[in-house]
Amino acid sequence: MHDEALTRWQRGWSASRGWTDYQQVDDVTVVRVDEPERRVQYVASEENATAAAHLALTDCHPPGTSWLAIATDDPDRLAAGLKPLEPVRTEWLMTISLADQASYPVPPPYILEVSATPSVIDVQICGYGEVAASGRMAVLHTGAVADLITTEPAHRRRGLARAVMTALAHAARSHPTTTAHLSASPTGRALYESLGWTTVTPLLVARTAGTPT
Repeated sequence: MHDEALTRWQRGWSASRGWTDYQQVDDVTVVRVDEPERRVQYVASEENATAAAHLALTDCHPPGTSWLAIATDDPDRLAAGLKPLEPVRTEWLMTISLADQASYPVPPPYILEVSATPSVIDVQICGYGEVAASGRMAVLHTGAVADLITTEPAHRRRGLARAVMTALAHAARSHPTTTAHLSASPTGRALYESLGWTTVTPLLVARTAGTPT
């Protein structure tokens, strides 16, 4: 039911992280991450969760390094059914029309810096001699995907994350795309809702059990 949004998010999220090696196997998207603690990520809708779990449990990667992101309306129920996979957290796949996102200025004395390639926009907000907040948005023909939205602890509760999202949306609107997606953490979800983003579906994030060696 949420396959199109899931695919759009995965394509942009992968582009943002530089994970360009991915393929479809049994209606599951297999993303080759090749990082020490996450070698591969399987992305699927709930109807293909069993296939994704089988791939994770039978691949050749060390314990704990095969990850899954499964779109589901009931993460707790799905997590119980995917044992021995280990649930990590629930995230929320969200979307917005870029023209509808609320706008917030960069508060003084902070300074905004924006850089871009044809497919990736990077935003930094600097102040007091350091990078205080940052974010990225991949812009593909399938739409835009916000990623890596971060505010350093010493600079939180000053509206910087809202200003980062404002700058990303403004820059993305110069491209031929109108819709954006992102995957929100439990703490980030409230921020994005305040900007006008809406939830498409929860995402169960899980991995194979065990400590990587």
